[in-house]
Amino acid sequence: MRRVVGIGLVTVLLLPSLPAWGVDFSACWVVREFNPVFGDYEQITRCRISGGDIVDYASDTGVPGRLYPRPGTDINGPCWYYSSTDANWLFAELYSDGDAILGYSAGKRGGFAVVIGRVPRCTSEPTRTSEPVADVWSYVTEYIHPPPQPDLSPPGGDGVTGLETFVGVLVPDPHTARISGGGGALLDVEIEVSGITIDWGDGSSSTFPATSSAMAGYPDGIATHIYETKDNDITVSVSYDWTARWRVAGGAWLAVAVPDTSTSVAYPVSEIVSVITN
Repeated sequence: MRRVVGIGLVTVLLLPSLPAWGVDFSACWVVREFNPVFGDYEQITRCRISGGDIVDYASDTGVPGRLYPRPGTDINGPCWYYSSTDANWLFAELYSDGDAILGYSAGKRGGFAVVIGRVPRCTSEPTRTSEPVADVWSYVTEYIHPPPQPDLSPPGGDGVTGLETFVGVLVPDPHTARISGGGGALLDVEIEVSGITIDWGDGSSSTFPATSSAMAGYPDGIATHIYETKDNDITVSVSYDWTARWRVAGGAWLAVAVPDTSTSVAYPVSEIVSVITN
């Protein structure tokens, strides 16, 4: 049964009204239907109430409650639609013709973990696309190690201008796994630290290979820096540059944008000044 709510600018048949808020919609898409009053076709928003009727609205703004975009599939193929359920999908770009680029939100870490290329708005009732990226994101963020614990030589408080400062840090080993995603799909996941970035706190930064030999610290490591001026407010920040990718077993690899994890250490730098004494 379909209910019609506020189509056009004229009075239409209105069946028992819906509550203004709190309606749970499993999907909202768009259709073009003929309006006999105006003698023309117009676009309306059609919604499926979860577990119930289909309801028509004059536009998206007339749908009661908050709606969230989601990827799906209708009779024409991949598309996007609105739902009352927030599944962490956001608009990376929304075009005037209704097409959109969707990104899977990385939550509190910010940014998009995966982006779905430009797809049209669904024009028939959609089915929800399997979202293995959510399973992958959960696995990756649970695996990610604590921030690096750098070893500085000379240690904090003993930094001196003109003398090499070494930074050593343990490098996590590359990690591979096969996990079960939604719908029983098998997903391959690869996670690694692709580099170590050090912000030396004096306006310069360096990125080093993520190998144990490179990050061995004093005296054999290559992560070194020479401070040229005295500064009591230096802060050294060391970051793991994480990269990750995943695929449905046997398919093409897709990247997951994993934020870096960082540790900052206060590192005042002194200078040695020669003094003539008797």
